[in-house]
Amino acid sequence: MTVLQKPFDSVTLGSARSTFYHSDCLDVFAQLPARSVDVIVTSPPYNLGIQYNQYQDTLSRSDYLQWTNAWVAAAARVLRPEGSLFLNVGAKPTDPWTALDVAQAVRPHLRLQNIIHWVKSIAIERSAAGSAAGLTRDLAVGHYKPINSDRFLNDCHEFIFHFTPLGETGLERLRLASPTRTNRTSAAGGEPPAACAAAGTRGSSPTRRFSGAIATARIRRPFRRGCRNSACACMG
Repeated sequence: MTVLQKPFDSVTLGSARSTFYHSDCLDVFAQLPARSVDVIVTSPPYNLGIQYNQYQDTLSRSDYLQWTNAWVAAAARVLRPEGSLFLNVGAKPTDPWTALDVAQAVRPHLRLQNIIHWVKSIAIERSAAGSAAGLTRDLAVGHYKPINSDRFLNDCHEFIFHFTPLGETGLERLRLASPTRTNRTSAAGGEPPAACAAAGTRGSSPTRRFSGAIATARIRRPFRRGCRNSACACMG
């Protein structure tokens, strides 16, 4: 018998009501109707041996990809035909295939529509920026973990894969743009999707689905039942 998940909290703002769940996303997805979610945003553990509080990030590659296949299949079932899954995953110099292997695990269920590169650090030369930028010196923006190695470059980026059911989901490109000297348009202040589910593992607060739909749940590591460290993370 399926046990229905109880909301962690609900927040009403104007005519919109957001419901929060603090649970394993597989449990929450199981009680959702098919094709009922517009957006899923997630950043699960990368299986790179990161030291978390209560579990080890060291599954075998086959077990990790099998788990990825399972939760993606559940996510694909609840996505609307025009919906989107944004999946953030990184790698490390000694294991650079991790993110690409994860993307391949999604392939049987969803289409890869866009690849977003999360650039964590960039150097800007004063001369290249131009006088309108107002720089008085060369500038380094962002942060990264330096690598002390004579074989590898510093790892300054992660992937955000944009998957969709049909590969035909429309995007408001101007609202996705970053502010520049010539383009000050941003996504700030826009209306949220009618139903947004964000599932994550490394944050500290439950995530949400908007406008009276379902709040989101965390993706909990497989074979590590009862882990409290895999709480939700919501982008935005």
